[in-house]
Amino acid sequence: MHKFLLEVERELKKLEDKVYKTSNDRFNIPRSVGISSEKLKTRIKNGFSFSKLPDVEQWKIWNFIIRNSRMHEAQMSALRFAEDRIETIGKQEWNYLRGWADFVDNWAHSDVLSKVYSFLLEKNSDLILPTLKKWNKSKNPWKERTSIVSLIYYASPKRKAPSVQLVLEMVEPLITIKDKYVQKGVGWTLRECHKLYPKETLNFIWTNVRNLSADSFFYATEKFLKTEKTRLLEKRRIKE
Repeated sequence: MHKFLLEVERELKKLEDKVYKTSNDRFNIPRSVGISSEKLKTRIKNGFSFSKLPDVEQWKIWNFIIRNSRMHEAQMSALRFAEDRIETIGKQEWNYLRGWADFVDNWAHSDVLSKVYSFLLEKNSDLILPTLKKWNKSKNPWKERTSIVSLIYYASPKRKAPSVQLVLEMVEPLITIKDKYVQKGVGWTLRECHKLYPKETLNFIWTNVRNLSADSFFYATEKFLKTEKTRLLEKRRIKE
């Protein structure tokens, strides 16, 4: 397994871009050699020495890489591998994927993993939801964030979303978490929830408007009409 890790890191290192690395540093992407998302996707598509192995073997390799590499792009390659196989992921692959959350320490990895989890939740909520509920009570902020962002990710009428009750019940305990990426996740999830359940989500925001952080409020109301947002801002300013 180690030889495949070294191969992936060696090949990705060839694409190093110091300007892009500086940009990643500025956006809090750690351990990056500096490869754009499009260049990385192209390199993954071109394959590695093990890319023609059966998927069952490739899962083992990427599982080893995400757990042992300290290169951002190598770990992201594992996440992209999973993303490309969303439709075929079953219980065995889930046993790998739920462990990958232990190695998330930045928003970019968190976003891709949350996307994968959201599609798996839609396919098999009985398998995925207990883990998300457990993470909702975690002391790890990345798992807290993942527990709610994975519920909807991006709202779409073509997808089957969880109930509004479930979404809001899992968002509520994270409103007061101070971590900025959890706060952004709260806002993001409320924004997407409002697209699907506008009345219930608006009522929730009104009830909790003074407790939402600035980031949470910004993202939650990002798509609101100016008049509605102004009314909410006024309530935020009022001291009881």
